[in-house]
Amino acid sequence: MSTSGNETGQPTLVDAQATVRHFLEEALPEVQRVDVTRVTQGQSGDTAWEAEADVWQPNPTLKSLGMETQRPVLDHQRYLLRLDALLNVLAYELESAGK
Repeated sequence: MSTSGNETGQPTLVDAQATVRHFLEEALPEVQRVDVTRVTQGQSGDTAWEAEADVWQPNPTLKSLGMETQRPVLDHQRYLLRLDALLNVLAYELESAGK
């Protein structure tokens, strides 16, 4: 598996990581940080890539109450994503809340 470059014209692991990061930043509100923690080639059906990503967003309770804090209070969520061979997101789901 190639991690950079594009000798075959197929998307690379780096391309898949960038797509996952961009998708989550666009699809979710007020994303502060996205860490793509795992990307593998898909094993079944239309799925070419499977990925996991950690996302940090402002805590909605504090925000709705209008509470000011000296430092941002961020909630951590983990998402699972599936991409096709053209790097279109086929599905994404929230795996679990941060601990």
